[in-house]
Amino acid sequence: MPPAETGPRTLIVEDEEALARSMARILKSRNIEADTAFSGAEARQRMAEAEYGVVLLDVRLPDESGYGLLGELRALKPDIAVVMISGVDDPELGKAAVEHGAHGYFVKPIGSTELYLAVVNAIRRRRLELEYQANLRRLEAMVAERAEQMQNAAHLQEGMLPRSPLDGEGFEVAAHFTPAREISGDFYDWYLPDANRIAVTLGDVMGKGLPAAMMMATVRAALRASAQVEDLEQSVRLAARIMEAPLEVNQAFVTVFHGVFDITSGDIHYIDAGHGHARILRGSTGQENLSLRGAPIGMFPDTEFTIGWANLKPGDTLLVFSDGLLDLRPDMAVKDVLLPADVRRSATAQELVDNLTQGVRGHEMSDDVTVLALRRKWNPTA
Repeated sequence: MPPAETGPRTLIVEDEEALARSMARILKSRNIEADTAFSGAEARQRMAEAEYGVVLLDVRLPDESGYGLLGELRALKPDIAVVMISGVDDPELGKAAVEHGAHGYFVKPIGSTELYLAVVNAIRRRRLELEYQANLRRLEAMVAERAEQMQNAAHLQEGMLPRSPLDGEGFEVAAHFTPAREISGDFYDWYLPDANRIAVTLGDVMGKGLPAAMMMATVRAALRASAQVEDLEQSVRLAARIMEAPLEVNQAFVTVFHGVFDITSGDIHYIDAGHGHARILRGSTGQENLSLRGAPIGMFPDTEFTIGWANLKPGDTLLVFSDGLLDLRPDMAVKDVLLPADVRRSATAQELVDNLTQGVRGHEMSDDVTVLALRRKWNPTA
């Protein structure tokens, strides 16, 4: 048997001095440094003075039970590998030793090769355990760091969305946003290109998580950057060109409903790029689906975007939502079915959104839920 590489010191705790010294000589001949202790008290003193990687511990010591010292070692010095030795060949004692944290149980007399392998295997096993624990701590730290980063990203994404509701002169707009994960590819947005118009957007980037959220930020920024172009089709086309490269790189596309509402006339011009979930609630009794729909942005090159038109009369509400709402309200997948009465009779746009998304926070969602409502007021000065 070749000599072992120099490793952690071994402490032999054995009340038979001749046996303890013989075991120490065998280990030293194999290049394993070993000390001896003949009682529990002496073992504690030795361990206070030196660092040990392995302790060979007799079950029966003159001043205490080896099991008691085993428990103390596991509590105070968990990095030490403890191997129990006994003069009694009893499977129950061996089982109890292992259950209390021992790395092995051997019956005396122990042959030189068996003793050497017991120490070497204990050292190797303990080294693997320590490496596993270190890797586990690193992994836990990485997970905690990622969780913190994702939480910060979620706060940042939430902060990018306009605060709901916006109560303007002649209109009100409100929204709800619940991501299925920490961060989302859904988004809503609104802004006033000038004093007479408000632009509203609801988008859904293919995918989920961080890549979709990054694309969401790109889409939102592109649409805002093109907001000053008065021609709606040219505005969306310009935004699509800005998004073309990142969408192609990520092999993604985005569905968007983008509309511009004339506050004075109530006219809304819109482009539905593959979204398909837009309705107008006519007061509290009627409902109209906006069926004009084109291809998603990024799906085909040189996509033509067709402009749709509708007029909101006082009390009418434009409602746009993402696919995730259908998980919460599957009845809305049938477009001809009227919304529930409590939703249609909501006094404000925010109340309508809240009624429509009631229960979403406690519901396990497979997709992001985003809802936007734009209502034309009865009294423009209200």
